[in-house]
Amino acid sequence: MSQSQRTTSTREHTRQQLILAAEKLFAESGIDGVSLRQINIEAGQKNSSAAHYHFGSKGALILSIYQHRMAHVNERRLSTLEKIQHDHEENSIRDLVGAIVNPIVAEIDADESGRNYIRFMAHAIGHPQLDLVELWRQEHSGGLARTLELLREALPYVPNPLFGQRFGLAFEQIVHSLADREKLRSSADNTFEVDAPLFVSNLIDCIAGAMAAPVSAETNTELQRLAQHSS
Repeated sequence: MSQSQRTTSTREHTRQQLILAAEKLFAESGIDGVSLRQINIEAGQKNSSAAHYHFGSKGALILSIYQHRMAHVNERRLSTLEKIQHDHEENSIRDLVGAIVNPIVAEIDADESGRNYIRFMAHAIGHPQLDLVELWRQEHSGGLARTLELLREALPYVPNPLFGQRFGLAFEQIVHSLADREKLRSSADNTFEVDAPLFVSNLIDCIAGAMAAPVSAETNTELQRLAQHSS
């Protein structure tokens, strides 16, 4: 291995350590409760400015954590979509919601750090300085974008303003529900026993039902009011 290759390898190893350390601390203490200095220490970096050197800011580090995880999630999601479209002539709403949920669950369960991932995400999506749309436009978002296209086609009776709102609400529910599942699974209090497969299957049912819910007369009235106001 050349000196250049060794330097690159060392740099990537350091970045990976910082990403996993930041994800763990963010999961435990929230975004605002953790400094770059604490992340350096958790990652075992003697250089007190390592995180700033590699990422520049806490915001950039957050995006790097998201991209790191989404590389795996997106690959699984694209594979799931390919199987769905191969096995079924028509796309089931439940199958498509499963293509959103199951790859996230697989990443959570892949190793112990996966639990940090979903708890980090629960903090991240609620952070006032984080733009969810910007997250969804990051690298490795192709699987999610394609799933949304297929859901949009499968729900022609849901008007565009409602579809976008429903998906935003659904995504937040997915993340927070899975984060709560991890809290229950790791809790010393066994009052609420969690059967993981049942929990995930029921979550998919709930999200699919919410996405496919008929538009009520009351909501249609609000849509008409909005249209009149905009014209």
